[in-house]
Formats: sequence, structure tokens, C-alpha cells
Amino acid sequence: MIVVVGLSHRTAPINVRELIALPRDVVPAVLSEIVAHPDVGEAMLVSTCNRVEVVAAGKHGFDGADLGRVAVQVSQALVQRAPGLEGNLYQRLGGEGVRHLFRVASSLDSLVLGEPQILGQVKGAFETARQAGTVGSALNRAVPRAIRTAKRVRSETAIGMGQVSVPSVSVDLAKQIFGDLKGRTVMLIGSGEMAETVARLLGGGGARILIVGRNKLRVAELTRSVGGEGRQWEDVKATLVEADVVITSTSAPTYVVDHDLVKSVRKQRRGRSLFFIDLAVPRDVDPRVESLANTFLYNIDDFSKVVAGTLSSRQHEAERAERIVLEETQGYQRWREVAQMTPTIVALREHFQRILAAELERSLKGRLKHLGPEEHQALNKMCEAALNKMLHHPTARLRETAAEYGVESRPVEQLVAAIDELFVLEGEHPELHALPDATASAEPAEPDPEVELSGTHAAIGTRGR
Repeated sequence: MIVVVGLSHRTAPINVRELIALPRDVVPAVLSEIVAHPDVGEAMLVSTCNRVEVVAAGKHGFDGADLGRVAVQVSQALVQRAPGLEGNLYQRLGGEGVRHLFRVASSLDSLVLGEPQILGQVKGAFETARQAGTVGSALNRAVPRAIRTAKRVRSETAIGMGQVSVPSVSVDLAKQIFGDLKGRTVMLIGSGEMAETVARLLGGGGARILIVGRNKLRVAELTRSVGGEGRQWEDVKATLVEADVVITSTSAPTYVVDHDLVKSVRKQRRGRSLFFIDLAVPRDVDPRVESLANTFLYNIDDFSKVVAGTLSSRQHEAERAERIVLEETQGYQRWREVAQMTPTIVALREHFQRILAAELERSLKGRLKHLGPEEHQALNKMCEAALNKMLHHPTARLRETAAEYGVESRPVEQLVAAIDELFVLEGEHPELHALPDATASAEPAEPDPEVELSGTHAAIGTRGR
């Protein structure tokens, strides 16, 4: 199972979130630091303008105590990077963590309900963690299921109708301020994906678009793509004089527009109002600029008021989406409970396989030594078929009981204990009691709650003659 530890726009204001905002290039190192803790075996980090969350799993099994220790160690790692976060962090353990991850991927926990960007951000976080080598069986099971859930929400509800997103809300805000944007000058500071989305939306409204960024090639590319005008980074001050609205979305660690810069252009602007829409975390615009006359500033947290009006129209779709998330979470839980029985089922099969293989080999050295390769193969198939029939009901009963009551329930414990005692499996397979998920695949796979756990097994071995 997994834990989720982090903070979001629901628990921390922007001045706190920007303390822990992490550039992409440092994420692999942070993940390595987190999994270096004694109980943490896997980690993925989702970092957006509205949240920083670590999705993690333990090294030594998946019981509640282990998950609690994992959550504590992840919390300590985050606080070590940004002291003072303790009061803003939340922890979601086990089933709650799975449901939270599914809700985040489905954009049910986003500032703008139904926005599509978060799914891509979750996918990107998963790929970064895989490349960093911090993904194992638990995340390989949970994250693909979260992505599948998000796709179901998108296809089975209208929660994303109209493609509402942070960029689209920022453009709507500019329209609320000025009405028709035709003839207005909008300055974009930053040339990343967010800036590109904003530029495309603005282009349809007839606004003049001025694009400023440090990456000259990217600015030129974006300028050609959206029909804007590219400016050099050194021209920020001169461009501020021309602008009516400034939308910023850089990844700079400090302010790119400070109080003194805005103050210095006021005289040249001749009293014209200047509106800043700051989409960055950490923030791009010094909050003190709002103290200047005819200067107005909106940051990402101010969007909650802007999007409040769209929430009611999406609430019905959100309720449908929540039902999908609950259904997928419960399906994942059932699948996991069944999957936890795999070590017992495999051990039981191997126990009988060894007995059959030994008896078959003894016979082939004795009364059946005259048989050839074809007869050997026929005997192998017969023993394998007999084994499947003998173990079909015990295997099915173990799965059914695990799915119905849970792995840690009394009925399951009694069944496993009885099997251990009858066939002495604990001595042959001590890992059954040391590592419940020992046979989980480390390969990325989308788990299926209806998966057939006994469909693969080793063939009974015989020594060739």
C-alpha cells in the first residue's frame, strides 16, 4: 500500500507553498534522499503550482505500522527542506492514500475542478520517479490505476467540459477586467507550456501579445506559433510601459518583477492601470506592487474566488466522478487483498509440485524407466492437470475469503494457518510471514481487480533420460 504526504492550496497559502516548490531538475535528488530513509522503499513527487505531494511506499511490507513510519519519514524529509511546514502537511495512509491519489489524478482536488493538466503532471511525476529508480511494485500498481481512473472520469462525466484550466481562468479574468480584449496589450513573461496555452487563448480574443523570456529560441518559437511579438529579457521594463495586462508563469526562484521596477515605469504609463496575473509558484511578482496606485495583482490563490462561480455547474458531474473514484478505489483494494494471497498460493503449488516431481522421477528410474521422451511429456501433462484440479478449490477459496474479509481478517488468518500447519509451508517459505507482497512484479502494470492469480506456474520438472 501507499502513503501520500504533502500540502496543497487547501492546507497552505501560496507564501507557504512556494517554500517547498521544487524545480524539475532537483526532483530526482529529492526522491533519492527520501528513499534513503530506513523504511521508505519507493517515492514519487507531484509538484505543481497548487500542491507538493510525495506518494511513497515502504521497504518492509505494507502493514499499518510500516505505513505510519513511512509517513513520518517522508514528512521529516519535506520539513528538512523547508522548516516550518509541519502545520500544513497532511498524511493519507493506505486506502485513504489510494483514494487521494485517484482524486488528484482525476482533478477532483484541483483549484479549478476538472482541469486537464494535472493528469499529465501525475504521469510526468511517475516517469521522473521511474527514471530516478524510486518506483517499485506498490507505485507500479497504484499509479497506473490512478491514471485509468482519471481517464474514466474524463470519458464518463462532463467535469472537464469547456476545458477549464488555470490558463483559461487567467484569460477569463483578463476579460472580466477589460471586457473585450481587442486592442489591448497583454505581456507574457515566461515561454513555457503555461505561457503557450495562455497565448493561444488570448490570440482568439484579438489581443496584442508581447512575449518576454530568457530562452530566446523558445520565445521565437512561441512567437511564430501564436502570432505574438517577441522581446528580449532586457526589454522587460520597456514592455511594461506598453502593457495593459501582465501574465507571468516562469520557474524563477525569486521575483522577476519587483516593486521598484513597477514603480519606475509609472510616470511613463501616464496613470494607466496595470493588471498583473501571477501564475507562478514561487511567485514572479513582488506582492508589494499592489500598494502602488492603479496597479492590481492577482496570484494563483485569488483564483479560488474567480472559479467559485463555475463550481456549482460542475458539482453534479463532480459527484458522478467521486462515485467512479470510490468504485475504482474499492476495486483496487479488492485486487490488493487477493494479490496478497499470492505467496501462499505459490507456496502451496510448489509444495505439491516437488512431491509429484520426486515421485515421478523415482518411477522413471524404476518400473517406468523404459518410457521414452513422448511418454515423459504425457506424464508431465497428466501430473500438471491433476495438480490444477486438486488446487482449484483451495486457491479459489483463499481468493474469495481475502476479497470478502481482507488479508488481516480472522477467517483468512485461520485458512493460512491451517495450510501452513497441514503442509509445513512456513519452514519451506519463511518469506510468507516476513514479506506479504514478496511476489509482486516490479514491472509497470495496470492492476486488474479480476486478475487470475494462479494462471501461471512452473512446470513439473523431470530429469531427461
